[in-house]
This record gives sequence, structure tokens and C-alpha cells, in this order.
Amino acid sequence: MSGAEKLKEKIIAEAEAQAKRLLEEARQRADTIVAHGEREGTSKKDALLAQARAQAEERKRRALTITELDARKQILAAKEELIEDTFNQALARLQALDREKYRELVFPMILAAVQRGDEEIIVSPEQKIFFDASFMEKLNTTLRQQGKKGEIALSGTTRLLKGGFVLQAGEVEINNSFDSLLRMQRDLLEPAVAGMLFAE
Repeated sequence: MSGAEKLKEKIIAEAEAQAKRLLEEARQRADTIVAHGEREGTSKKDALLAQARAQAEERKRRALTITELDARKQILAAKEELIEDTFNQALARLQALDREKYRELVFPMILAAVQRGDEEIIVSPEQKIFFDASFMEKLNTTLRQQGKKGEIALSGTTRLLKGGFVLQAGEVEINNSFDSLLRMQRDLLEPAVAGMLFAE
């Protein structure tokens, strides 16, 4: 083999070795890039899955909260309805009192409301019969014993009241109708009524 051929072979061998080395380096860089891409892809996939799980949990939590709030609202509405029914039943019972029990109830109420003793009592048409002459005389006698005028009278006018009475002195009226008294006392009575109805 001549010197030129040897040189040629040496150059070819070096070129092949260099090509092999460059090819191996390129392959290693490609493997590194692919591995990095896979790690990055896996990392992104894991992040997206974690985000999706977190969003699903948040939606589940919100749905549960909304469901619990709706349930509480329904329970509260049912309790309020039951309390309302209880007050309506109390009013109905007051309105249904017989003559004697009705008089026993309103007699001290009238005495407590009277200021001078010459006021007028306004009642509903249905309960006007409870205020006969003997009841009015007993009322006026008691008022005189208390140092008041004792000239209270049943008004000629009536009102659509749900039991009880309105005491009128000139332009001033004191509403002692049963529904008005229950409405005024409801805020005070409601916790006690709820306690009796919903005791656990």
C-alpha cells in the first residue's frame, strides 16, 4: 500500500470515527431531550391531574354546602310554619273561649288598660254579647274601688277584631285585640314556643 492510500485510509478512518462520535453525541443529546420532554410531559400531566382533582373537590364541596344550606332553609321554613300554626291555634283557642272564660280573661286586661275610667270599649260584633249590663256594672264597680271614675261604657260601634277589645279615650286607642297582643308578644314568646316544639 502506498503512502497516499495509507493517508487516504487514515483520513477515512478518522472521518468515520469522528462521524461515529458526532452521531453518538447527537444520539445522547436526542435521548436527553426526549427524556427531558417525557419528564416535562409527565410533570405537566401530573399538574393537570392535580388541578382537575382540586377543582372536582371544590365543586363537590360547594355542591355539598349548597345542599346543606337548602336543607337548613327547608328545616327553618318548616319550623317557622309550625310556629306560625302554633300562634294561629292559640289565637283560635282564645277566640273560641266560652262566655265565662272569655270574661275571666278580658276583665283584668280591661282594668289594666283603663286610665281614667270613662273610656269606651270597642269589641267585635260576635263578642258584644259578652259585655252585658252585669259585666259592665262589675267592671265599673271595680274601677270605682280603684279610685277611677267607673263610667266605662261599651261603644256603639264594633270592629272586626279577633277577640279582645280596643279601649278608646277620645282620639286615643289602646288595641288589646288578641291578634294584636299575640303579634306584639311574638318576638318574646317565639323562642319559648320554639323550645317547646323543637326540644331535643
